[in-house]
Amino acid sequence: MYRKGSSFKDVYIIPQYSEVESRSLVDTSTKIFDNLEIDVPVISSNMDTVTEGLMAIAMNNAGAIGALHRFMSIEDNVEQYKFATFRENPQEGTYVLVSIGVNGDSEERAKALYEAGARFFIIDVAHGHSKQMKNMICRMKSRYQDVKDPIRIMAGNIATPEAVYDLVTWGADAVKVGIGPGAACLTKNVTGVTMPQFSAINECSKYLTESTYRQKPQVRLVPIIADGGVTEIGDISKAIGAGASAVMCGRLFAACNETPGPRLNGKKIYRGMASKDAMIRIKPADSLPTPEGDSIVIDDEPTTAAEVVKHIKGGLQSAFSYSNAKNLIEFQKNVKFGSRE
Repeated sequence: MYRKGSSFKDVYIIPQYSEVESRSLVDTSTKIFDNLEIDVPVISSNMDTVTEGLMAIAMNNAGAIGALHRFMSIEDNVEQYKFATFRENPQEGTYVLVSIGVNGDSEERAKALYEAGARFFIIDVAHGHSKQMKNMICRMKSRYQDVKDPIRIMAGNIATPEAVYDLVTWGADAVKVGIGPGAACLTKNVTGVTMPQFSAINECSKYLTESTYRQKPQVRLVPIIADGGVTEIGDISKAIGAGASAVMCGRLFAACNETPGPRLNGKKIYRGMASKDAMIRIKPADSLPTPEGDSIVIDDEPTTAAEVVKHIKGGLQSAFSYSNAKNLIEFQKNVKFGSRE
């Protein structure tokens, strides 16, 4: 038994008659959570070669948002969060996503980050449709929901409608979709497990809007965050057209000046968090599982997060205008896709 699936490269957006007179009139804003809106629907990935404090600041200033990785000590994690969110004028506000896992020091890390001011959490594991994820969401919600300043949880990664149902029922406020599509992800190679990303986003988002789903009192309509598989800006348009509220990107931002990680002779390392190089930072070498991530050498191009986000916004504004849409909701309603198959 099998079913067909499409990656971003397998589909294209069909141009339509448009009354949008200028792409500058197009609004690309979106909600990551019910209480968190950003101007450009993109998140810099929570990878140790992509987002630490400096990158999070740059993303926030550009109208997007950064997700701090968790592959550091709790103390360093708190310091990075404080650095990223410090403002002399508190009215300016800074929004940062923080990451935890489902075991080890995860609850201690969550407590320290919450006490430092963090309210937007990513519970992030390779296979999010699991008992460990269920238990962690329930523990986090039990501890930090019925308080004066409750948290929001983005949970993943998953790739099926069944997983969406379960994660939302368990308490997730946003769901991260993507199993194996990333350039630095070897899950599909090592295990054979994956789901073509365009189809995964489309199926998960459609399930959320189906009337049979929304009639169930224990579930809510939450944002879908597409994570992985983006190789060019047009893929972000396709992901949003397929139903994502925002897209998490690693490779597009990996060479930005603000990203962490060693640089040498015009080259930089970009790596998946299930790679041997990343896992060895927190586990002894003799206890590492089979790596499901890769380390990739990329050109260290002189660019900034602000420049990348600017180009992403421009590309999205053009894509929306090709579908006669002035905002994200209109785009998802109007967009038409063709298939190369």
